[in-house]
Amino acid sequence: METDEPFTPDTAIDWISTGDVEHSEAEALLEQLLLKGYLYETGTGLQITK
Repeated sequence: METDEPFTPDTAIDWISTGDVEHSEAEALLEQLLLKGYLYETGTGLQITK
């Protein structure tokens, strides 16, 4: 999903969980995306790194 608008971590977890992924695994995957720089946190939410 492409978005230029900030989104919440809960929204990201929901997007990840739309596949066949458990909620706890989606949380871990979100953390990895943040740690590896694919996503970054702003004052208003998460953004996708371009």
